[in-house]
Amino acid sequence: MTSSNGVKSETLRGPRLRFVESFLRDPLSVGSCWPSSSALCHAVVDPCEFQPGDTVVELGPGTGAFTELLLERMDGRGRLLAMEISETNIAELRRRLPHCQTIHDSAEHLPKYLSPRRATCIISGLAWGNMLAATQDRMLAAVLKSLTPGGQFVAFAYAHATWFPTSRRFRRRLQENFARVKRTPIIWRNFPPAYVYHCWRK
Repeated sequence: MTSSNGVKSETLRGPRLRFVESFLRDPLSVGSCWPSSSALCHAVVDPCEFQPGDTVVELGPGTGAFTELLLERMDGRGRLLAMEISETNIAELRRRLPHCQTIHDSAEHLPKYLSPRRATCIISGLAWGNMLAATQDRMLAAVLKSLTPGGQFVAFAYAHATWFPTSRRFRRRLQENFARVKRTPIIWRNFPPAYVYHCWRK
């Protein structure tokens, strides 16, 4: 079955197994052993603020749960750039979602792939709570450098890790670097339960 924008749908079994495989290979980078639920995907993507023709970035797309929704919203207009560090996931994304520009590299190198343009919206599937402080800072610096003034940054976090030192640090860094930070209620229909940050650049 194929949607109007060329995105191929398939049973969840394959993507789920590939997601688990990526998690087992590199749990600190992947951050979760199960792909995001439909409820979390919509909580992340639906409030994203971009217009036809805009440049949108996804960091850590995994098996493409957010990516498919983003492509549907963009409807072939604009540029969607997805950066993924997992070899397993990047191969699957390129097979399933050929209309998305996929880059096999770390998110901290995002500015060099966008330059001289900037993104209106950056969506993150990265495991910020698993990162060392220096890594958090490098990744966030890349996001800030790549966003247009007033641009939107969207990231999710897991409820069980809310009070982890790294998670609390990430929340502080968002509040320090963005003009406005909004957090959704906990999305219980996800494994693990999660919530979403929507942030707007100064």
